[in-house]
Amino acid sequence: MKRTIGAFAANWLRKPQNQEKIKRGARQLWSRYQRFRSGSGTQTTQNARTGRPPNTPSSTDRD
Repeated sequence: MKRTIGAFAANWLRKPQNQEKIKRGARQLWSRYQRFRSGSGTQTTQNARTGRPPNTPSSTDRD
């Protein structure tokens, strides 16, 4: 089973477009980590998730 999964991963990584996906994802994670480390990533979870300040009603929160 491990060999099969390893072979699948190796074949998937041979394609140049998949290699680029991996590199792009790694760059995004690294930049997110750097923002977090520099202190600019100290937004609240709600604000970071929705892109608006906390306690701001959304369009779905109507009575």
